[in-house]
Amino acid sequence: MSDMGATTGSQTDIDFRQLLTGRYEAERLPWDFSPERAVPDFAFNVFNSYGLLYRPVVDEHYLASGGAKPVWPDGKPFAVCLTHDVDMVSLHSLRQSKRRRAQNLINGESFLKSAFEPIWLGFDVLRAIRNAKRKDPLHCYERWLDAEERVGARSTFFFWPGWNAVSRYHPSDCPYDMGDRIVFDGQKCTVAEMIREIDRRGWEIGLHPSWYSFDNIDEMKRQKGTLEDVLGHDVVSVRQHYLHFDIRITPRIQAEAGFLYDSTLGFNDNIGFRFGTSYPWKLYDLKAEAELPITEIPLVIQDGALLNPQKGMRLDEDTAFHYVVQVADAVERVGGVLTLLWHPNAIFRDSWWNLCLRSLDHLKSRNAWFGSVRDVARHWQETGARRVED
Repeated sequence: MSDMGATTGSQTDIDFRQLLTGRYEAERLPWDFSPERAVPDFAFNVFNSYGLLYRPVVDEHYLASGGAKPVWPDGKPFAVCLTHDVDMVSLHSLRQSKRRRAQNLINGESFLKSAFEPIWLGFDVLRAIRNAKRKDPLHCYERWLDAEERVGARSTFFFWPGWNAVSRYHPSDCPYDMGDRIVFDGQKCTVAEMIREIDRRGWEIGLHPSWYSFDNIDEMKRQKGTLEDVLGHDVVSVRQHYLHFDIRITPRIQAEAGFLYDSTLGFNDNIGFRFGTSYPWKLYDLKAEAELPITEIPLVIQDGALLNPQKGMRLDEDTAFHYVVQVADAVERVGGVLTLLWHPNAIFRDSWWNLCLRSLDHLKSRNAWFGSVRDVARHWQETGARRVED
C-alpha cells in the first residue's frame, strides 16, 4: 500500500498502516449498517474517542519519524482543494418538485406519508406561480467562479448525472435533470450547457452519484457514462452523494467504474480528519487485500457540518471561521491538503456565503496553493507520493 502512512501512533494504539486500508472503519460499523442507513459519522470514528479529530496525527507521526513534507507548486506551504456538491440547481422548479413528489408517492415509507404528497405538490404549484417572475436565487453559479477566480483558484463541481440516469431513487437524491432550464451568467441554458461551460473555463466536473450507487457497479458506470456524454470527455473524480460510502465495497466499485480520484472520506456532522491524515493516499480493497488505483483526497471541512442549524456543529459564522483557521493551521504544519466543500445551493444564506469568502481570503493570505481534486491528485503523483514503507 502506498501514498502515506506510518507505524503505530505515538499517542494512540492505532496501527496507521491498518487504518489507511479502512480496516478500523470497517470494524467499527454499527450492527444495523445497511444500504438504507446513513453512513456512520464522527461518533463512530476511532479518533473521536482519543479527542484527535482535528489533528492530522498520521501526518504528524510521519514527519516526526523523518518523513519529508510534501512539495507544492511555487514553494507554497500547503494545498487547498476546493469542491462543491451540486445537489440543487434551482430553488423554484415545479418540474423538479414533481419528480421528487412522484418518487415519494411511489416509494413512500408509509401510506400516510404518501397520501400527503399530492397536497405538498399543490403547495409547490402555488409557490411556482408566486415565484414565476422572480429570479431564482440559485441561478448564479457564475458567482462561485468569480469568487474563486479572484484568489487564483479552480475547484471541482460534483454534478449528479441527471434524473434519467438513475434507476433507483432515495429521498435524499437530487431532483434535477440535464435538460432542465436555468440561467447561468445572464444566459438561459440547460444544466448540461452550464456544465460544459464551467468545464470549458477550466474548472473540473466530477460525478456526484446517487445514494444507491455506492455498492452497484452497473449504476456507477451508467451514471459516470451519462456525465461523460454531456462533457465529451472522461470524468475522473467522484464524491458519493451524502458521503454514502461503505469502506468495504465502495472503493472497489469506484475503481472498477474507472475513477482515478475520490474525495468522499470526511464527515457530514463534524469537521476533521476521518483517517487521521490530510495527505492523499491510495484506497484499498479489503476483500481482495490489494491496493486500488484510486487516490483519496480526504474531505476535511464542509459547510453544512459547520453551519446547519438543525444538525452537526450548529455554529454561527464567526465561530465557524475560527474552526476553519484552526484546522488550516493544523494542515499547514504538516504541509498537507485542506479540502473544503461548499454547497452551491447555500449561496442565498448570507452567513454561509460570507464564511466561504472569508475562508478564501484567509487561505489566500496564508499563501496556500489552490487546486481541484484532479489538480491536487495529479501534482501529488507527479512529485512522488509518500509511502508507508518510507
